[in-house]
Amino acid sequence: MVVRPKILMVHNYSSWGGNLATVLALCKGLPARGFAVALAAPRSEPYVARFEKAGVPTFDVEIKNKYHLAACRRYAGLVKKEGFDIVHTHTRRADFVAGLGGRLGGAATLSTQHGQINLDRQTLKERRDLSALFYCFCLRSFFDKHVAVSAEITGELRTRCRVRAAKVTHIPNGIEAAPFVAAAGDRLSFRYEVGARRWALVATVVASLDAKGHADLLKAAAEVVSGGVDLHVVVVGEGHWGGPAISKGAAELGIAERVHLLGYRDDIPRILAGSDMFVLPTPSEGLSIAIMEAMAAALPVVATAVGGNAELVEPGRTGYLVPVGDAVALADAVRKLAKDPARRRGMGRAGRSRVTLEFTADKMVDRYARLYEELLRTKGAKA
Repeated sequence: MVVRPKILMVHNYSSWGGNLATVLALCKGLPARGFAVALAAPRSEPYVARFEKAGVPTFDVEIKNKYHLAACRRYAGLVKKEGFDIVHTHTRRADFVAGLGGRLGGAATLSTQHGQINLDRQTLKERRDLSALFYCFCLRSFFDKHVAVSAEITGELRTRCRVRAAKVTHIPNGIEAAPFVAAAGDRLSFRYEVGARRWALVATVVASLDAKGHADLLKAAAEVVSGGVDLHVVVVGEGHWGGPAISKGAAELGIAERVHLLGYRDDIPRILAGSDMFVLPTPSEGLSIAIMEAMAAALPVVATAVGGNAELVEPGRTGYLVPVGDAVALADAVRKLAKDPARRRGMGRAGRSRVTLEFTADKMVDRYARLYEELLRTKGAKA
């Protein structure tokens, strides 16, 4: 009987987003490559049910804070009891607690950095407080390997956290493009749902509702509408506090009837098929799954020039990049696309081609599988 290496994925963040989509894609793809995979996360989080529906075994472990020693002991015990070979963390708290717990339990340890490291969301500058310094110490000390989803994050691990270059691997995220390609013909049903006329312009954002730059998008939308464009903004995503702020901002700008907050949706391909462009005004980013999905749906993308966005969006070819916090530049980019349907279609085709060639889930899972095999060989050599 062949014993399959056992991987424990650890997540501890509630809102569904690109990092969870990546974890789910790994959990689905790795068994076919010879690995047994499980997820550790608080069972109270709604996303756990999505993993269980996909057949992923789950363990109920909550990490209350970065000093949660009881959770650290729980992870060490879980690794020993269940015989996990690798603990793979995907959130900051998990890095602090499960990284150490996995090491104490005798597993190899790996973290994936899905977003920019120690970035202050208010000032957009690097944090240098004790918590930030301690986090860098943990990344250097608790892990055998790190994955950075973008080239920028690769640099941050090496320079900001002083992690040795040999311990850092760049693996871009990837998606299954087929559902977005297949939905392309269904343009009208979603537009009817939100009340956008056939000839209206629909700009969609799929992101956490918290700290993703929605206020800038609303300001830009108000400016575009004031210029006579029949624009609707579709906002998809979950968040702790962002939703009410977005509703209030839209009302204050006089565009409430044009802004549609849909919350979490499981029909993203249909929503994108009914859209004309995708906008992501986030102040920080790793390598956006949402942008990849929009490109697979053949939509032009307007995004901020941060993180890995420049690795996806080629200005003038697949979309536009604008400065963070610049609602005027955002409005200008939306207006350019609004005036030129042929440009939108051309950029959309170029984006779809790029994603289906370079950013596939299969490529991503293959790269992780090779990294796991390397970790296991190293662990075996040390044993």
